[in-house]
Amino acid sequence: MKVNLQWAGRRIIFPIILVGIALGISGCATPKAVVESPNEIQKYRKVYLGTPEQDPRNVYPRILDKLKQCGFEVVEVRPGGPAIGSQGSGFVFTSQGHLLTCAHVVEGTNVATVWIEGARYPAKVLSVDTNLDVALLQVESGKPFKPLPFAPETTYRMGQEVFTMGFPLVELLGTSPRLNKGLVSSTVGMGDDPKQIQISAEVQPGNSGGPLLDADGKVIGLVISTLNPMNVLARSGGSLPQNVNFGIKNSSMLDFIRSAGVQLPATNGSSTADGFDAARESLAIVRVGNVRDEDLVAPSMICYVRYFSLWDMWYRFRIFHVEFRDAKTDKLILKAGQYADNPFSSEGGVIEKTFMEIYPKFFPNRPNPFKESETKPAPEPK
Repeated sequence: MKVNLQWAGRRIIFPIILVGIALGISGCATPKAVVESPNEIQKYRKVYLGTPEQDPRNVYPRILDKLKQCGFEVVEVRPGGPAIGSQGSGFVFTSQGHLLTCAHVVEGTNVATVWIEGARYPAKVLSVDTNLDVALLQVESGKPFKPLPFAPETTYRMGQEVFTMGFPLVELLGTSPRLNKGLVSSTVGMGDDPKQIQISAEVQPGNSGGPLLDADGKVIGLVISTLNPMNVLARSGGSLPQNVNFGIKNSSMLDFIRSAGVQLPATNGSSTADGFDAARESLAIVRVGNVRDEDLVAPSMICYVRYFSLWDMWYRFRIFHVEFRDAKTDKLILKAGQYADNPFSSEGGVIEKTFMEIYPKFFPNRPNPFKESETKPAPEPK
């Protein structure tokens, strides 16, 4: 068989020419960052990142890593769970400064910062029970604190009045405590857990770790969680939960305190409460790490990520979009991404290029840690 070498060579060269042309015109699909608020962008250092249930290409963990690489304080909002690394509430129950909050508020650390009646104090994490979702802290101060008493009678009844008190949405509402009223909806919690109760009192981000109070302002439980509305919407086919929240019962908290070797004051359960105005003197804002006063109410952003991925020669994004919005006003701060298909891009390359564009907008005077990387094909899908 006679082989036409000249034509064979053309068959090799022609695809190479096409590749060159495609690479030349693919600049329209190069990620770019557009700043909507140039005079304000550099003041943001805290980011809330929502993680959806459906993330087929496992993109969100990669975005989380990139945001942390930027140097942002990232609050990871997990589906069906609490915000990790976010602010919570707590309350002092001994004059020596022993304080209770939720385990997920101080997850993965042994140092915290608390604010009691507006004063800032460092605190140590003494003990954590992640199954119960409760943590014991010791506030470091030479001054005595006013303890919040536990109710001596903790027989829970459906329809019983209950009050939440804490510091929800500090960045939006401020640092004054908020009080909400509701009822005991069930004497058991999620999955009929006997250590919990279900309540109808409103619970917002930041309420976690705050006390559940009776009408006298005494502790009958600890706020731990609320149902995730979007999860329920997806699973129920269109129903949003309303005020379905949960707390830990006193008996479980007291067992935890005793197991940590802390003794309650002899008068704690029988002392006379002075009502909700007095209870606020024992409440605490709780943040992970060593946090400054100015950082407590610093402006924050919400990061949204959307993408459409496909397989051709390897996995790539046809559309990739990142946007940052002010957490308080919902004002668009910055948007970036790839908005046209580039068949010679890869998922990793697009994410890296996008953050290469994003970083100097927030940190103009720092060396850019991101660099353009070569396309690396992903493993072929099974």
